[in-house]
Amino acid sequence: MKKICSLLLVMVLSACASAAATWKGMSERDISAWKEIGFNAEQAQAWHGSGFTPEQSNLWSTAGFNLESAGEWSKQSFNSEEAKNWKSGGFDLENAVESRDKGLTPVKTDN
Repeated sequence: MKKICSLLLVMVLSACASAAATWKGMSERDISAWKEIGFNAEQAQAWHGSGFTPEQSNLWSTAGFNLESAGEWSKQSFNSEEAKNWKSGGFDLENAVESRDKGLTPVKTDN
């Protein structure tokens, strides 16, 4: 009975460990950079997988963007500061792109 319980415990712990995100594929330097900005392995892997560096991820996060919205704005050639200015000016992405294409800029606020 002890062997069966031990085996079950090992299986449960193994399953839990494999479900958690890891730092696999990242150098110690990269891991340190992600941890320095407060990202865990899961967040770091997601942002990294979407093409963001730790510095860029931190800027987007600090500006109030999640990974999905940062990716959308970034694909339209906005950096985090520009995107933040457009959003704080009341623009959604589509309107920001249209306005920028017309040569307009958002009114800056002190947020």
